[in-house]
Amino acid sequence: MFEFDMTESILDKFLDTSFEKLAPELLKDVAPLLEDATKKTLRSVIQHEGDSELVNSIKKTNPKHCKNGAYIVNIVPKGYSQHTFNRGKRKYPVSNALKAIWLEYGVSGRQAPRPWIDRATSMYQSQIEERMQQKYNELIGAE
Repeated sequence: MFEFDMTESILDKFLDTSFEKLAPELLKDVAPLLEDATKKTLRSVIQHEGDSELVNSIKKTNPKHCKNGAYIVNIVPKGYSQHTFNRGKRKYPVSNALKAIWLEYGVSGRQAPRPWIDRATSMYQSQIEERMQQKYNELIGAE
């Protein structure tokens, strides 16, 4: 994950614009890279062909302003798998998010963990930082 702390007054002095205008633009610009990294790392830990729907379900959200002042963009699996799991006499649909959690942390006694989240967040870190710097320069008119 990426974190940076800067007071708004300092940011306003350097940019002559507000953080509220800059942050969503930067996040929109790098979200496709994060989405691609997530799909690639998930694809690398999947062992069953039926789980490819999990990779295809990965979607990015629009940047969102949080109560604490932060801006976030989420790259998350959406929807349900076509597969079900049985519990007693009932069959339950499996959400793609649950399948992603099972891959990351494993299932006790049934499946070893196959971590992918840390790899996804670090895969394009240098490219993301470069792209954010380029977009920042573009937004403030430095280029």
